[in-house]
Amino acid sequence: MQYLLDSDAVIDYINGVQRSVHFLEGFLTQGDGFCTCAVVVAEVFSGLMPERLTRGEQILESCLFLDETFEIGRRAGEWRFDFRRRGLSVTDTIIAATAYENQAAIITGNVSDFRIPELNVVALPRANRRF
Repeated sequence: MQYLLDSDAVIDYINGVQRSVHFLEGFLTQGDGFCTCAVVVAEVFSGLMPERLTRGEQILESCLFLDETFEIGRRAGEWRFDFRRRGLSVTDTIIAATAYENQAAIITGNVSDFRIPELNVVALPRANRRF
């Protein structure tokens, strides 16, 4: 199975957060794969300290890169409209639509950012499960 890593999962991995690292490596051990998209790459690099740039590049470049398409943009916009009262951001709906259109689950510590019924969301061990 493919798992789209949300930016917080990538950041945990870069920073060596042991619970998250062990959790994520368990998927790789089972033969599952990780993927990412432009929004996640932008979010990660927007907060990455210079001494972590190489590590961030290594991790993100090891993932399958999923391109955004017109269909992904449309679905993200429709979900943003449908779920705007839940406070979902445009960036999170693009990540969500990218995962959905590519039949990937999302791994995140921010479960509440992806409260869309059609999604398969996997919570990091430290996940914020509040809705």
